[in-house]
Amino acid sequence: MNRYYLYLVLLNMLANVIIFVPKILIEYRYKGAVMGILIAVPIGIVLNYFYTKTITKFPEQGLPEITADSKHRWLKILHLGGFQIIWFSAGLITLIGFIDILSRFVNPEMPKLSLLAIYLAAIFLIIQLPTDRVMYILEIVLFLNLPLIGFIIFKAFTNEFLSWDSILEVGTHIFERPSLKSIAAATYCFSGYANLIIFNRVIKGKLKNWNLIVIFFLGLVNLFTTFLIPIGFHGSDGAQQYLYPWISTSDSLRLTYSPIERVIFLFLMFYMSITLISVSVHWHIAFELLKGTFKEKVSNKKNWLVLASFAGCSIVGVIFLNALLLDKLTVYWMIVRLGFEIILVGSFFFWARRRTT
Repeated sequence: MNRYYLYLVLLNMLANVIIFVPKILIEYRYKGAVMGILIAVPIGIVLNYFYTKTITKFPEQGLPEITADSKHRWLKILHLGGFQIIWFSAGLITLIGFIDILSRFVNPEMPKLSLLAIYLAAIFLIIQLPTDRVMYILEIVLFLNLPLIGFIIFKAFTNEFLSWDSILEVGTHIFERPSLKSIAAATYCFSGYANLIIFNRVIKGKLKNWNLIVIFFLGLVNLFTTFLIPIGFHGSDGAQQYLYPWISTSDSLRLTYSPIERVIFLFLMFYMSITLISVSVHWHIAFELLKGTFKEKVSNKKNWLVLASFAGCSIVGVIFLNALLLDKLTVYWMIVRLGFEIILVGSFFFWARRRTT
């Protein structure tokens, strides 16, 4: 099993537990969210399968290297530019959402822009590193956080106040027709594979089918855990009332014999590093795609211009996007992202066929 591939998919699963996916799925709990999850799982696995099978035909290459010999420069720029926007926006909405969470639950007195400055300083240091070093940082973060996050989820499932009746009530709507919004949100759980667009540079050897089997079960557990645990704690109607369902759920948990009794503080502490590395991975990919767009070597001055534009977009987003508006934009972004993923998989399939013929 290739652990790097697993890390990328796991990171995406973990990062979206806390912010957008639970809110969208809970909103459609009576309108096909359960069926949407069941449809999203095979869609995610199929995209994973075709992408991993085709990208192994380009060993240790990212998209810039694959398109380097393209005769159609305008098509290359358009292709790389479109994916840059998707990966940058993925990191941006995650960053803005988590800055809002920190401002609400950790330090309401601290200005959001100050919180943003701290995060941007760390992110800018990471995204300029070589791809293999970014992967090493990701490995360390997951190694430190996964056991503790798993323990919190275990405590949630075994909590005496978890209402299985509320969960079963939502389950009775399994045959409701799902909306595209719920399917798009659920498929985002599997979207970590798309990070191989750059991180394929550090993948050694071919990806085995065991990887897909593991991703299938992890994705299924992750989606239903993300969706159902807040409903079990707050009720099938009450769960929708929360802006961040999982933050409120973690505040419902207690570790009686722990030095820190309220789980919300541990939960937010773990997710500070998860969010940091998630945004860094997305922006590292956007940064590398941008460098790969041009034939000439990108100078340090141009690097700083790119980082300044990243910072400027982040500042504008934090100032003008409140939580409710960000939620509405993210729903439609999820649909656009699903379309781009299909284009990405199709593009690699096309290039792989050209290479073998």
